[in-house]
Amino acid sequence: MRTKYLFVLIICLAQTFLAQTMRIYKTDDTTVDFQLSDVDSISFSTTSLSKISSSDWECFTDNSTQSTIELSEGVYEEVEDGLKIFGNTTNNAVQLMPVSQNLTASKTVYLKWKVNGDGNYVNIGVELYSDSDNLTLAGKILNLSSPQEIKDNTWYFTKITLNSGNISTITSTGNYNDDGGEIISSTSQKIDGTIETFSFETFAAKTSYAVLAESRIE
Repeated sequence: MRTKYLFVLIICLAQTFLAQTMRIYKTDDTTVDFQLSDVDSISFSTTSLSKISSSDWECFTDNSTQSTIELSEGVYEEVEDGLKIFGNTTNNAVQLMPVSQNLTASKTVYLKWKVNGDGNYVNIGVELYSDSDNLTLAGKILNLSSPQEIKDNTWYFTKITLNSGNISTITSTGNYNDDGGEIISSTSQKIDGTIETFSFETFAAKTSYAVLAESRIE
């Protein structure tokens, strides 16, 4: 069976090279075309995607007590697109934090998300923590609000690059900025000390919500 698959792969690659053009189909339903005559070699790799499932994330509110929020309709839901968190109040964040803490000084975090506030105020933030148990805040690296800076029902792609305490945060529409997305926000800051994890959060009224659809760490 393995020989059969290898034979099919060789045929496909041969046909591709004869065509002189390769089309790559990406997981976000976009494609990339390039001329084989312009490249010297081709390397195939896979990227580890963090499955957006409630089993992989903690949902909570109120940093001082970390009050856990359980799955509940109109409060915290697992939907087809990912995890849907409704607002608590505009003064109290609802946060999603990955169960597995695996940030280091040289990682890149990719987040795909959207909001729906029906034209009302919704704030989206990303915070870094040096201690997940005590929720010791290292710094807030994303702070965007609807309807002033972001629009309802529009997918946004945030790339966070950690480089020895130098943090770059770029948010785009259409795709991540390194895949052709249109940049709407770009910030950078210096954070001293260790960084262990992050949270995706929203400040909003209880009728408003945010959806986190993708999270991956490279």
